[in-house]
Amino acid sequence: MSHDERRSAGVVAALRRFPAERRAIDDLAAHNEDFRDMCEELAEAEMALLAADVLPPGVREERRAEWMAVIDRISAEIAGVLNEANVIRIGWADHLRRRP
Repeated sequence: MSHDERRSAGVVAALRRFPAERRAIDDLAAHNEDFRDMCEELAEAEMALLAADVLPPGVREERRAEWMAVIDRISAEIAGVLNEANVIRIGWADHLRRRP
């Protein structure tokens, strides 16, 4: 089984939204349970959005809008974690400069 086949549905969902962040997503998913949970919530919300397509017309658009808002919120949270993961700490950068 390849690495891609072992990825959870949540990690796959995050990679679809943030393909340029593959390395950070894989690292965070491997070491951060909260991040994995966010990714799983994203995958579940995407599935719920798809399921809303078969609802009766009277409630379909309302449910779709609700799930799209949830997806946007979770995606923003994931983006925040990814941005934080990509920040080089000043102390860390100073440490690198002092190396011989």
